[in-house]
Amino acid sequence: MPDRCPVCNQDFQIEPGFYIGALWTSFPIVIFIMTLLSILLLVFVKMQLEWFFVAITIILFSLQPIIIRLGRAIWINIFVDFDAESITDAENK
Repeated sequence: MPDRCPVCNQDFQIEPGFYIGALWTSFPIVIFIMTLLSILLLVFVKMQLEWFFVAITIILFSLQPIIIRLGRAIWINIFVDFDAESITDAENK
């Protein structure tokens, strides 16, 4: 992850441990994905329970980098306001 935003120069290293809070935003994403996969694989596909656990584990591990980035993006957007003027100022420099 870069130290600063290349567009608006926002410091991404707000404080030590800031992104640990992103776990609170990535957890509901994982629950949502697990719920959808459970309905899809157990109800519609009627997959055996053993293979379901294997499939859901592989799918969630492969989606983990995307989930982590999405959780961090949501977390920083909760605490850092978007300022369109800072983008204009950065472009003029």
